[in-house]
Amino acid sequence: MGLLLQLHLAYLLGADQFNAVPEPDQLVQIPVEVLQVQDSVPHLEVRLVDETQRSMEFPVSLALLASARVPLDADERDSLQSCMGYVLGVPMRWVSDERFRIWELHCGPVHRVYAEFKAAYEAAARDAQRAMEWHGGAILLLTVLLLWLERRFQRRWGLA
Repeated sequence: MGLLLQLHLAYLLGADQFNAVPEPDQLVQIPVEVLQVQDSVPHLEVRLVDETQRSMEFPVSLALLASARVPLDADERDSLQSCMGYVLGVPMRWVSDERFRIWELHCGPVHRVYAEFKAAYEAAARDAQRAMEWHGGAILLLTVLLLWLERRFQRRWGLA
């Protein structure tokens, strides 16, 4: 059990590294119509030019251990509903489902540029790193406790 928790923690750290802040020339522009806005991942449900619907998210740590510092206030989130515009972003790697991360947003009255998303993501990533260190320590203690209990059980029942 402890080993599985440690592997999961390692995956979260690795997946965040594989989905680090892209360079501006790596961003893909996609025209969208925003259908739904949420505070949690995925943040946006959009309709693309070909009428397909897709979920998109603002940059947050995959570990989700730190609060998302998306540079949008409540009024801006509300004004995104049903607006038409475009996003610049990248597909995410090393995740189980198809996900698209937004690094620039231009929709209706809302215009947030790459530098704003980058700064917010880097601040959240620092918080996530601290949280991961604490969680890693807790997982290590849990692993030691489980090993101790297993060893004690084996001795008690003569299995060791």
